[in-house]
Amino acid sequence: MTSEELINSIYNAFKDVKLEEGIGLYEADCLDDYLIPTDPVYISWKEKDERESWESLLPLFLTDQSRGRVHSSNYFFMDAKGKCFHLPCYLLQDLDEKYKGNNPIITDITYKSKPLLDYEILNVLQKQVVIDFFDYKLEELIRDDDDFDLERYDQAKEAFKTYFSL
Repeated sequence: MTSEELINSIYNAFKDVKLEEGIGLYEADCLDDYLIPTDPVYISWKEKDERESWESLLPLFLTDQSRGRVHSSNYFFMDAKGKCFHLPCYLLQDLDEKYKGNNPIITDITYKSKPLLDYEILNVLQKQVVIDFFDYKLEELIRDDDDFDLERYDQAKEAFKTYFSL
């Protein structure tokens, strides 16, 4: 699979995903800062969360602009809907040459203390895209002779495949 094919697959698999009442980037950061939902700062940042179009968030993921409350640790404070909504952004960010590595999805899948319950929300096509992403990245890491990341991505892929019997 080429990079372009994988990117198209990601867009296709997640094209209709909405955040709905899930935890978005800004709300997740407030949770990371131990703010409570009644805190005025929490309320104002939660209102900034994009809920309809994950594609509109891509500039935050693919630029060096100051991101304010947007960083990779936010992913760990999202619920299943938040992870599903933001997953394509993190996948596409990792495919970008400038931002590869430090993908919170890898850490979340590999070192999760509980089963991968948050990922059960993914449909069959979305799960396959995650596997395709792992396959692509593993080939890339082998070419780059990156043993450290190769091991991490391989562990994440195997954990994901095992959990979902893929």
